[in-house]
Amino acid sequence: MGGNIFKDFACPIKRENIRPTLSAYIKHLGIVFPKKAEVFKNFEPVGSVGKKDVSGDLDLAIDFSHFFIGEDFNEQEMKDYSIEFDEWTSLYKKIKNKARTATDNMCKWKAFLKLIAYPIVREGMVHVANKKTTNGNLFTMFPQYDKYGQTSKCVQIDWMVGNLSWLRFAYHSAETGNLKGLHRTQLLVAMFSVKGYTFLHNKGVKEKGTNSYIVTTPEQAQELISNLYGQIKEQDIYEYKNLHSYLKSNATSEDYSKIIECYKRILTISKAKIPDDLQDEIDENTRLTWTTTLGS
Repeated sequence: MGGNIFKDFACPIKRENIRPTLSAYIKHLGIVFPKKAEVFKNFEPVGSVGKKDVSGDLDLAIDFSHFFIGEDFNEQEMKDYSIEFDEWTSLYKKIKNKARTATDNMCKWKAFLKLIAYPIVREGMVHVANKKTTNGNLFTMFPQYDKYGQTSKCVQIDWMVGNLSWLRFAYHSAETGNLKGLHRTQLLVAMFSVKGYTFLHNKGVKEKGTNSYIVTTPEQAQELISNLYGQIKEQDIYEYKNLHSYLKSNATSEDYSKIIECYKRILTISKAKIPDDLQDEIDENTRLTWTTTLGS
């Protein structure tokens, strides 16, 4: 979901090499953080990982709760991550002072993830695109492994840190053909956006311009969509085709047009393919426009 950040170095990975690669990755993190080795065993592949013959990158979800046994960001456990508490406090305050809409907790997590990257990188095997780090994402690159051991190739491995049930929902992918999980998720983003809400992959849905999260579970997302556009079934939320069909049947023509325009902008920014059914609509609208113009 982080895009091809290491495009000049990382390669797609074959399905049969995913398990040995992730096993080596988690083992390596345990070596970097021996007192926290159990934490990284809670990584859970999400998105399209392992569902296709080849994956462009590997998305790993993990719940916030796994990082600290005691209070979040307590000084003793920060040492277990090779992080100086004073350094974390200083960085957190800098991030908070620059933040516009991020909550205090989001600023704390961003500072933590930025600092945890340094001991990881020092070990030499893992690269981190730390400028891209967010309050819930860390983008890394690691050697690929096959059944014989380490290969000459690398793969991008992204951390998704947040509420695990929401992460599973936000990064769900069951698409086939040329479609990806982002086609379904970004349609959800557009659906909420035109109604004044912001969809965050690792948090939930909040009202724009506020830090008020009104959705933090898949069930709440389904309920909000039903309230906004009409009753939606659970199975219609998880695939692009079903979600688009639901919209065409339930949204007003005005809302539908706004959603699709917003959706096309998002896909363009993401450099993602416009689904064929929407492309057909665009082509048909263009044809009708030219027919009307030529006939007048």
